Amino acid sequence: MDPRLQLAIENDDVAELHRLIVAERKLLDRLSKEPFPDTPLHFAAAKGKTHVAMEMAILKPWFARRLNPDGYSPMHLALKYKHYHTVRALMTLDPKLIQLRGRDGFTPLHYVAREKGENETELLELLELLAEFLSACGSSIEDLTSRCETAVHIAIQNCNPKSFKVLFGWLRRHRLTKILNWKDEDGNNVLHIAAAKNQLEIIRLLIGHTNVNARNFDKKTALEIFEANSPYDPNVAKRLRRRGCFARPFTPTLSLSEFFSKGLTAGEKCAYFFGVQDESARDIILLVSTLIATATYQAALSPPGGYWQDSTNSTVVATDSNSTAMEKPHRAGNMILNGTSLYVFTVFNGTAFFFSIGTIWAIAIAEFPKTFMVYLSMSILGLAYFISHLIEFPNSDEVAKRMLEGFYGSLLTAALFLPVVVWGMHVRVLKRIDATGRGVRIFLGTKDRK
Repeated sequence: MDPRLQLAIENDDVAELHRLIVAERKLLDRLSKEPFPDTPLHFAAAKGKTHVAMEMAILKPWFARRLNPDGYSPMHLALKYKHYHTVRALMTLDPKLIQLRGRDGFTPLHYVAREKGENETELLELLELLAEFLSACGSSIEDLTSRCETAVHIAIQNCNPKSFKVLFGWLRRHRLTKILNWKDEDGNNVLHIAAAKNQLEIIRLLIGHTNVNARNFDKKTALEIFEANSPYDPNVAKRLRRRGCFARPFTPTLSLSEFFSKGLTAGEKCAYFFGVQDESARDIILLVSTLIATATYQAALSPPGGYWQDSTNSTVVATDSNSTAMEKPHRAGNMILNGTSLYVFTVFNGTAFFFSIGTIWAIAIAEFPKTFMVYLSMSILGLAYFISHLIEFPNSDEVAKRMLEGFYGSLLTAALFLPVVVWGMHVRVLKRIDATGRGVRIFLGTKDRK
């Protein structure tokens, strides 16, 4: 490297850097023509010269993504030599650098998840950096090393419980604990590794969030691995055994190929029928269903003919010179509509209402339990509709009233609980699958947020 450029980097002198570039326009390019170059940015990052490093990363953005002969990017080198301020600066310039794979497939996230620091202060700094990485580039949690390890695997493999807790907390908050079941090159998920390392605190946290019946490529479960260690905590073994019995399916587990060879599950058929995979069709169905639910609910609140304004317990006959009218016993607040017209209106209006909320919930079921509030809202709305009809229906025809109560009750049950049953059947099949899981994208339909 040109001694003048090296001195400018050593002094973190941005002005001198630009003077050298003015004097020799191709200075930076001339130093970076090798397939795996040690660029000036690598040198600046390794030295922790943040200002010059940022300036070069702005002038030559591709410098930040190049690997040197040792397989390190500038951000990797900054982490290796503990220049965390430089790491943060590069991260703000391009959060995707957190996903850059270096030697052994390690990304900066893997590196930070592994390191424990030489003292408490450095450990806290690393933990904070780990949290910042996850916040800046959430999809980095999906990245695997050359041994198919996630950052969670790395943290447990290196007996780093504090890093694991940060990762575990982030996964729970984003409902991504399915990553805990991903398997490495030996078929081990994070619970297998924790059991092998006899990390009791981590095992306790993982119970309930991982498949305790999953087997690695040696056909061993986490409980079998844990019991092979001596000594082991019998209380933890008891919890693993109890959870395994609780989670054990009634039928044998399925490999991924066996699952694909079988027919569609009830949940998949439901999703296909309602066009969940087609965004435009889904939007149209939701819009129409919402309009129908609104119109039918409003019609139930304001039925044709309105409501009686007074109450009477006997038949009243009112006559005048032009007409004769008969009023049956009624109560204030009951619907005036009666007879065949009442039954036709009630049946068709109620059927349309419950089919519309059932359709809304059937579409939302694909994202359950994230859409639990939709289910709760639809349940309350359906119950309110049902109760309003019980109150408003005339008491003069008790048999018809009971029949309609049963009819409405059946529709409400079908609209709200049938999709839940379908979803439960689908999930039960998915829980039988014992696969690596690492090929499944977890940010489907979303863009990575910076």
